[in-house]
Amino acid sequence: MQLLGKNIQHYHWGDYEYIPSLQGRVSGADPEAELWMGAHPKSPSRALDTNQGLDELIALNPDQALGEHAKDFNGELPYIMKILAIRSPLSLQVHPNEEQASAGFKDEAHLEKETRSYFSPRGKEEIVCAITDTDIKFGFRSVSEINSIFELATNDEFHHLQQILLQRNSEEALKEVIGKILTYPPPLVQSFAADILSSYPRNTVLSGSEISYFGDLVEMYPADPGLVIFLMMNFLTLLPGESLYVPPRITHAYLHGNAVEITSNSDNVLRCGLTPKQIDHNQYLAVSSFSTTHPEIQRPIDTVHTYSSPTRFSLSRLDIEHSWEVTLNGPEILIATEGSFTITSGHGQSLHVDKGMPVWIPYSDKNYQISGTCLIFRCATQRVG
Repeated sequence: MQLLGKNIQHYHWGDYEYIPSLQGRVSGADPEAELWMGAHPKSPSRALDTNQGLDELIALNPDQALGEHAKDFNGELPYIMKILAIRSPLSLQVHPNEEQASAGFKDEAHLEKETRSYFSPRGKEEIVCAITDTDIKFGFRSVSEINSIFELATNDEFHHLQQILLQRNSEEALKEVIGKILTYPPPLVQSFAADILSSYPRNTVLSGSEISYFGDLVEMYPADPGLVIFLMMNFLTLLPGESLYVPPRITHAYLHGNAVEITSNSDNVLRCGLTPKQIDHNQYLAVSSFSTTHPEIQRPIDTVHTYSSPTRFSLSRLDIEHSWEVTLNGPEILIATEGSFTITSGHGQSLHVDKGMPVWIPYSDKNYQISGTCLIFRCATQRVG
């Protein structure tokens, strides 16, 4: 076992206070959007005592670090665990599946890094669990709700979109509609935004919170066609302890809140709008699913709860009052968001772990016991299929 040092990503949408407060530090001048815990080459965690990269530690002996499934993981840690501190909305984005990522990475091998959309041959899926109330956009609303929103627009173009969806209620029709929207000139987007903002509270589909986010985004990106797509998506709030599995190909955006996230060991993100970062409409349309989606929120049913997901990694929420122990199936990372704890491995090594301090547990530790009063999030590996 080893404690991991802070590994912060300073993205523009990040909060200034949450992660420093979680780790008992004074906040700095830059936003701290994500605390990474993993071995991704872009930003591997480092052992607190030796400053050695977690990727290097695993490479020294993959079988001991990862266990009997090391070959299944290509000798790499198959996940990145993160704490997200979201002050303002992230981009509208989607992640490719394994097949799409492999093909896209190969096709772009000749391109300069600045013009690529694929940075890894691996697909990406996510599990997110709220620490505080966390607002999210996830998947597309029903066609009837989308058409109710388009009804608020005064420009005939949106009535034409309604007809496409009414006549051919299908994924192909929704893809065609979104393809058209992504080509809209600024005046058409601005007209739509003005109609929506002036219609509230007459409309019955959009909530006050959703309209508030929309108004802020209109100020930030006044001519971005992503504004239209934003309203076509489901809006939900995860309460503390509630979780959502985010499959590949599902359009989503995190809007505000603090959460634990586990992702595949990949940084493939395809954006279609509402961001200063690179946007790739063609790849977005090629990769995304355009089926309407009802978000399936999971809630913990016990003090020790593992959320369901068809992934090589799992997320568990451990609300511990005295002690808890487990036998390892593979490598794990733990972080407490409330309280501190003592962890003792099967070899007798013990560590005191403060709130907000990640701990790495290789498979070779065999088992461990936790003692203390704390709330811990645990990332582990699991078999699929």
